[in-house]
Amino acid sequence: MKAKEAHPGRNFDLHALRVFLAVAEAGSMTVAAGSLGLTQSAISQVIRKLEEYMGTVLVDRSQRPVALTATGRVLQRHAQAIIHDTEALEVAVRHAGSAKVQELNIGVVDSFASTVGPTLIKTLLKTTATHLSFRSGLAHDQAEGLLSRNLDFIITSDPLDDVDGLERYVILSEPFLLLLPDKPGPASELHDLKRLAAAHSLIRFSARSQIGTQIERHLRRLGVRAARLLEVDATDTLVAMVSAGLGWAIATPLCLLQAGARMRGVKPLPFPAAGFNRQLHLITRAGEYGQLPQRIVDLSCEILRRECMPEIRRLIPWLKPPIIVG
Repeated sequence: MKAKEAHPGRNFDLHALRVFLAVAEAGSMTVAAGSLGLTQSAISQVIRKLEEYMGTVLVDRSQRPVALTATGRVLQRHAQAIIHDTEALEVAVRHAGSAKVQELNIGVVDSFASTVGPTLIKTLLKTTATHLSFRSGLAHDQAEGLLSRNLDFIITSDPLDDVDGLERYVILSEPFLLLLPDKPGPASELHDLKRLAAAHSLIRFSARSQIGTQIERHLRRLGVRAARLLEVDATDTLVAMVSAGLGWAIATPLCLLQAGARMRGVKPLPFPAAGFNRQLHLITRAGEYGQLPQRIVDLSCEILRRECMPEIRRLIPWLKPPIIVG
């Protein structure tokens, strides 16, 4: 089909680009209509007007699912960049025009939420954000929230190294520890992970969690095999199971601080193989929030040093090397 000339003096808006991108992603005007809360006829009309403006066919409706034409693919690439830049501009303008961000959505791992979280939230509401959503949960869910733009920042143990267009800031690095009941068995087993795993049950973090996945990978590298008997989602539960004598576990100092009073009856010991650590990162989309990510990192590190480190030293006075903050 021969391309028509674009109509001079007429404009298309961001709404039309968003509709077009929704159709391109879904491969269906019906599905796109459902995701945008519009009727199929409204979607079809927007696409038709956009094609009239561009003077060319953008969507091949003869295919199922519908496919973009060559010119449609060109528009898709540029439309994605335009929408991204527009959203970044809106955020920058809001930040410049107000002492506080109107709304801030942060996703965090559980161990950070219950230890650093309360003071961080209090400070951010006082100085930075009018409304704050602070969501704890699994690292995978936090990553999905960031990439779908439902979250502005995430604090996670997963650096998302395979995703482009992100800014990453290290908040802390902490060593993994062994957790054993006060009477775990023969002392000789404590320094041999293979014998420990063979003699006592390993209480695991859920395989759905980033920390659980990291621990399993490291044990495989060390050639340690432990029967899969009990998995838990929460640190409190994991520590309680160790305290009850059901087995041993692997966790970090921040996890133990989260467990608090449940540490009674649990003995933390150094992990036999050196260099096994967990890092927590603050991650956000690149170029959208100016100096705000660094401010949140600085606040988090200050809270860790002032409030968390003294309690961690009380729980684990022998801890070497220390936690590295910032």
